[in-house]
Amino acid sequence: MTADIAHLTDVRDMYSVHDGFRRGLGDAPGQLASVSDGDTERALRLADYLGELLWLLHVHHASEDELLYPLLAERAPEHRELLSRMDAQHVAVASSLEAARHAAKRFGASESVADGRALAAACESLLETLSPHLSEEEEEVLPIAARVISPPEWGALPAHALSQYSGTRLWLPFGLAIEAMPADLLEEMRTHLPPPISEMWFGGGSDAFAAEMAVIRGGAA
Repeated sequence: MTADIAHLTDVRDMYSVHDGFRRGLGDAPGQLASVSDGDTERALRLADYLGELLWLLHVHHASEDELLYPLLAERAPEHRELLSRMDAQHVAVASSLEAARHAAKRFGASESVADGRALAAACESLLETLSPHLSEEEEEVLPIAARVISPPEWGALPAHALSQYSGTRLWLPFGLAIEAMPADLLEEMRTHLPPPISEMWFGGGSDAFAAEMAVIRGGAA
């Protein structure tokens, strides 16, 4: 049985989040290769940034497991096999993700080139596991979600993830999540953001994010 929803829910934001993970993990090896022995500032900066990216992936999947997939199982039982496969993929991703998070912590503590290489390898391994899952979710799951999940239920996903943030730079994971978002979707989202998040992002967070990413991607401190 499906939910009584008159129109398809706009799920395009999920594609943008996925693209953020693809870019972040794909760029990581090259960024880490730019760290030389003794370059403490850049090592710490990259360890912190990649830690935020990996945290975002963790809460993204945790929010899906808690809020999205139970509703899909209830409302689209005919897709049981697909949803079971998604669950198994989440377990596999979680294992690779945990290894990458540990590697990021080690690199942040040691700032060594060797640990940077280990983190790069962990990010590559994670992306290899994650990529087919993201593609199948986009091709198979999101069209189902658009039919059976209401806009308020869909909007609860990012809110749930960001509510768990305990750092001091909310603009960083938020920026990573929305960076690839089309301008029209971003403008539409602006009217629905909780006031604290809207004020954070449009009151200077977007500029802070752009400045930080210019350093991360440009290789200069």
